[in-house]
Amino acid sequence: MTSNPLFATQIVGSYYKPHWLADHELVYAKEGVWWRVPPEQLLSAQDDAVRLAVFDQERAGLTYATDGEERRQTFSGHFYALGGIDSDEQGLVTNFSGDVLEYLTMKQRAITSDENQKPAAPPEFRQPRVVGPITWERALVADAAQFLKKTTTTAKSKVTVIGPASLALRLVDEHYGSLDQVAFAVADALNKELRLLDDMGIDLIQLDEPEVHFRHSQLQDFAVEAIDRAFAGIKARKALHVCYGYSKNIAEKRATPVYPEAIKLLAQTSTDAISLEYAQPMQTPELLENAGDKSVILGVLNLDTEAPVESVQQIVDMANAALEVVDKQKLELGSDCGMWFLSRDVCFDKITNMELAAQELRRQHG
Repeated sequence: MTSNPLFATQIVGSYYKPHWLADHELVYAKEGVWWRVPPEQLLSAQDDAVRLAVFDQERAGLTYATDGEERRQTFSGHFYALGGIDSDEQGLVTNFSGDVLEYLTMKQRAITSDENQKPAAPPEFRQPRVVGPITWERALVADAAQFLKKTTTTAKSKVTVIGPASLALRLVDEHYGSLDQVAFAVADALNKELRLLDDMGIDLIQLDEPEVHFRHSQLQDFAVEAIDRAFAGIKARKALHVCYGYSKNIAEKRATPVYPEAIKLLAQTSTDAISLEYAQPMQTPELLENAGDKSVILGVLNLDTEAPVESVQQIVDMANAALEVVDKQKLELGSDCGMWFLSRDVCFDKITNMELAAQELRRQHG
């Protein structure tokens, strides 16, 4: 692994996804239906979207660049292509209850007059089913990662993959009989994908584990083992991301007592860095003590759709406060979470100021 500058910069994963490419209103529809581009032109259009995302990240000066996740509809659906998973005939989710919902205020959608006259029905969620042994059968993101490597010119490459615990909780198990066994099978399958990424020289491989926060109580006993099985043998730099969910859907995020526990859990894994949502929930530096000896990728960009672009000084102040707890060699700057639903101008202005803040921090602490 090559060394990073102080206060290395990166986004979590997704960048602005062009409206000419995808219909943002269909993000939670069946995988694949949100694309606006005809199938015969889709790959070329996605290539162009990746080029734009990388161009913006390198123009801003970020240390790492992702492909903006431009080829993905959601952060999870891309990985339902593992063997043993049936995405067509989905099953009813019965373990959806979370540990932190009381700390989140969801954005209200418009109610039609017809809906207003009906009693509210309990929500029903359906997810892909596990119908046989979970296996890795083909590359899932490795081809896209190769295109990223070819496209980057100044930035290091970063690729994100859903974590095994979070993917397991998005599946309806009809084969293994226990959630931990689903997670371990997912981890072993994902490890083969991560080894492909490692072999091609990806600089940073990140597993996204939001469920370590949302449904901590359901996976705290086995998440560390699952994550370490997924990371087994990986020589590239490793990161874990844990968050509060997309700001597109959440109006207010408050600090939760579960989040420190989630970070403590991730600190027990073999990861090199933990990527945190910090800005929008207005976390305080004491939270960072839970990361132990891991590097911290501090979320300094509030991605609420109504949030203004952070000034350079605001980001510098946030980072300097964090330095009361985290050594300067282990503090990096990032976005709170994915940015796909924001405008390109807002995304670019935010990441540009983040990099400018990093440069100022290097002047102060270099």
